[in-house]
Amino acid sequence: MAPEPNPQRALRSRVGVDGRDVPVVDYLAQRFRYQTVSQWRDEIAARRVLVGDDIAATTTRLRPGDTVTWLRQVVEPWVDDRIDVLHEDADLLVVHKPAHLPMHADGPFVNSTLVQLLRDRRREPGLGLVHRLDRETSGVAVLARTPAARKAMQAMFEAGAVAKRYVAVVHGAAPDAWLIDAPIGRAAGSEVTLRRTCGADAEAPKSAATRCRRLTAGGGRSLVQCWPQTGRTHQIRVHLAHSGHPIVGDKIYGQPDAVYLAFVAAVKASGDPRTASGCQPHRHLLHADELAFRHPTTGRDEAFRCPAPDEFAKWLADAPPAR
Repeated sequence: MAPEPNPQRALRSRVGVDGRDVPVVDYLAQRFRYQTVSQWRDEIAARRVLVGDDIAATTTRLRPGDTVTWLRQVVEPWVDDRIDVLHEDADLLVVHKPAHLPMHADGPFVNSTLVQLLRDRRREPGLGLVHRLDRETSGVAVLARTPAARKAMQAMFEAGAVAKRYVAVVHGAAPDAWLIDAPIGRAAGSEVTLRRTCGADAEAPKSAATRCRRLTAGGGRSLVQCWPQTGRTHQIRVHLAHSGHPIVGDKIYGQPDAVYLAFVAAVKASGDPRTASGCQPHRHLLHADELAFRHPTTGRDEAFRCPAPDEFAKWLADAPPAR
């Protein structure tokens, strides 16, 4: 996807009582610390900051209740924007999310997200996410078209009333079937803030369980199915690595921090995650191939499926690279 020239996204902040008579540049630097005072001065000089409906100056002082708007210049990395619709009705939209597409705004991704692309293409600004897949995880994703459907679906996901099945290509010869029952928490001391762990260094670990079985094997790898019984962040990726079978292509789990940090730096430099750091494969091989639940309006039992990409079979057949 080629981004449009100099796209903008309006980001707004409402000034509280502690913002009384504060210069707008100081307010922005305190409220949004990911930019320096000098950078905020540049944004103001470029006429990309408003207070109310007026273009701000660096000397503009604020009052409680003012709305500060930043017309953020958006330069986003490449994403795969080929989204296939699997099902739609009055309440739900079910799609095949490709790898290399974040579901929601995060870091450098603002416009190029699953939910925003679908809102724009379908002219449905009310489309809402009810669950999440990692950016490199492909597969079945569900969005709600009404507030009632969104609330009901979110409640089902939180209650574990949605059956989720994944397939993954992992390193090594996986067992025929096994259960991974290990609490997951943030990895204390890791330079990668996203990293979770089942180890002794897990901060505030929460119970987590994943059922797995091997489908086939080849090339020093295995194709496995996974059924997460809980919904922890990165659960399948963490659990498979914990069991000695990290997912092929995963840049966080089964790898030292330096691998992921180098990948992030390379994406920032090139804008294309497919070629960053020469990583092969260019995505982790995890795919959500089935979601099953009771429809929030009709009450019918539904199951939506999407087969894994052809590249999964390729990575089983090929000899593994040196690790």
